[in-house]
Amino acid sequence: MPVSGPSTQEYQPRVRVAIGRPAVVVPEHRVSQEEITSALGKLFADAPQVERGLELMRSTTVRTRHLVDGLADLLAPRTFGARNARYTTEAVRLGARAAERALAAAGVAAADVDHLVLVSCTGYALPGPDAYIAQEIGCRPTVRRTPIQQLGCAAGASALAEAFHFLQAYPDATALVVAVELSSLSFQRDQHSLSDFISNGIFGDAAAATVLRRATPDATGFHVQAVRQHLLPQSHSVIAGTTTEHGFHFKTDPRVRATVPRVVPEIVSFLAELGWPADGVDFCVSHTGGPLIMDGVERGLGLVPGALRHSRESMAQIGNTSSASVLDVLRRHHEDGSPEHGARGLVLAFGPGFTTEVIAGSWHDGARRPPAEPDLTAPTGGTPAR
Repeated sequence: MPVSGPSTQEYQPRVRVAIGRPAVVVPEHRVSQEEITSALGKLFADAPQVERGLELMRSTTVRTRHLVDGLADLLAPRTFGARNARYTTEAVRLGARAAERALAAAGVAAADVDHLVLVSCTGYALPGPDAYIAQEIGCRPTVRRTPIQQLGCAAGASALAEAFHFLQAYPDATALVVAVELSSLSFQRDQHSLSDFISNGIFGDAAAATVLRRATPDATGFHVQAVRQHLLPQSHSVIAGTTTEHGFHFKTDPRVRATVPRVVPEIVSFLAELGWPADGVDFCVSHTGGPLIMDGVERGLGLVPGALRHSRESMAQIGNTSSASVLDVLRRHHEDGSPEHGARGLVLAFGPGFTTEVIAGSWHDGARRPPAEPDLTAPTGGTPAR
């Protein structure tokens, strides 16, 4: 018989963890959705259903995106090797820049980072970008590195959960999460199904990073209470990609819209284990899967209209940046209309598998300097050996 892991009731975290204000870096090439649709309309002029495909692109609500290369270079013929080499260079450059900005915002030196979690699914390198970024920003040689490659859009939230678990073992440690995605480098000139038009209409390039540490009363932002990952049985093909001699090819399957409602009961059950009421979600940091997916999250969780405003703004301004998207949405919560102090919220993302990553916690306004909660007092624990 399958063995299940501990429930939330059985597993009580040793410490609350604070997610710092994320830093987000986008490439220099900014393009409008109309520029992209016009260019693809010419490139795929003879493709079946091209007008329907362009219509779908215009319906995504994306207005602008940032790309590592200009539109002409992006659409020009390039080998898989050339695109992947470009990925390696730009992933390190953008990822390091985001990491440095996140560390500066948190007042942390790179040499004091105990655990680096890096997530990316839009290229391949050996060693991975994590090894280059760790040395680029000045991490010490003994820093613990965890690269995650195959969780797609869910990976940003998964990286936060991974850092959270590390801090349960080492409460006085410092964790750095970096997400870097260069989806534009996966563009393929010979793929023009309606699914491809949707993918070409939503994904953008970006890097994001944040620092996680033990929560203190003066730490402003999202304080993690518990995390949950869920793998929906028999749903592997809903979000999936293939790799051929032409490179990586991701397909946007319309079934994802119907799959999100199937996992909402799992999210509700998780919150019930935490003792949250049915209407207990005050805000939601949702990844930008698309307008219909965000609609499904709002309806399924019974969120108030406009609850995903920051997610929709991120989608419109930089597109779906895969694993980096939840960090950009969280950054927007810091900058424009932060939740009220003590408000309960979620960080939520979906990815291949079909994987749902949920992080439950609350928003803290450090200026309020509230008294420490009982479960913030951790037993004595050291940091990893340096």
